[in-house]
Amino acid sequence: MGEEKSKSVGVWPTVKPFVNGGTSGMLATCVIQPIDMIKVRIQLGQGSAVDVTKNMLKNEGFGSFYKGLSAGLLRQATYTTARLGTFKILTSKAIEANDGKPLPLYQKALCGLTAGAIGACFGSPADLALIRMQADATLLAQRRNYTNAFHALYRIVVDEGVLALWKGAGPTVVRAMALNMGMLASYDQSVEFCRDKPK
Repeated sequence: MGEEKSKSVGVWPTVKPFVNGGTSGMLATCVIQPIDMIKVRIQLGQGSAVDVTKNMLKNEGFGSFYKGLSAGLLRQATYTTARLGTFKILTSKAIEANDGKPLPLYQKALCGLTAGAIGACFGSPADLALIRMQADATLLAQRRNYTNAFHALYRIVVDEGVLALWKGAGPTVVRAMALNMGMLASYDQSVEFCRDKPK
């Protein structure tokens, strides 16, 4: 009776980091999508942030700021879910292998590196759909008029083949590895530092 449960039993503890990661990423995307849309238009050479915003409102309406939202949400549901869930599992396994002691920063960085690569592999098709949908309105003769992320993915597969879903995946994976190595490891280290601080 004095024995405490050391581990949670069931599916939820395993699934929770994936669900939390995906949900938080999707909520963030809903907030940031208009800014991301303006950024893409600036990168496509359509003027300053003010010019792009005015032109989008005038010519396309408020809804244009949310073009590609379904792809952005799909990206978070795949990429963010996979990277954050994988990071949690990898660090938990590494702590187990380390006899329950906290991980040194370099091990956390390796877990972040691996989680970033896995997440980017899963999220690359949705990332491609997002970029295509955001840029589609700026095209004339080549416009594809994607209706949602799944339509974009379907058209890419039909027109270019299944492997086209991973166009640009190499740089995407490398970027995700670097980003997650720094971000997840430093976040985890900061949480540990603050938790251990004497009061």
